[in-house]
Amino acid sequence: MPFIDNDATGTRWHTCHRELRWSDFDQYQHVNNAKYLEFGQDARMVFLKDVLMEMDIAVPPFFVRYTTIDYPRPLSPGEAEVAVSSFFTKVGRKSCTMRQQVRDSLGQVACTIDTVMVGIDMMTGKSREWT
Repeated sequence: MPFIDNDATGTRWHTCHRELRWSDFDQYQHVNNAKYLEFGQDARMVFLKDVLMEMDIAVPPFFVRYTTIDYPRPLSPGEAEVAVSSFFTKVGRKSCTMRQQVRDSLGQVACTIDTVMVGIDMMTGKSREWT
C-alpha cells in the first residue's frame, strides 16, 4: 500500500504518482492551473479506493463541496511525473477535509489542494452523516 505514517504529526499520508503529458502544459510551458485539480481528483479516487479496500468497505457516495488551491511554484516541462500526497485533516459527522500536495521530482511542493467532501444520500440528494 502507498501509505506512510508520520509519527510527528499523527497523520497517515497516501502517495500516488502521475505521469505528465504534453497536453498538461500551457503556452508558457508551465503545467496549466486546471490540471492540478485533475491531479488532485485522480489521486483522491486512488486514495479512497486504497483506504476503503484496506477496510473492506464500499466507497460511500459523496460530492466535493469546496476546493482551494495554492500554487507556490510552477511545474516545468523538465518534469516527467508528479507525486500527489493526500491525507485527511478533518473528519466531521457529514463532511471531511482532505489536503493534497503535488510535488515535483525534487520533492518541492508545487501545489496544495484542500477539498471539503460531503456525504450524500443518493435517494434524496441531500447531505447525510457518514456511517
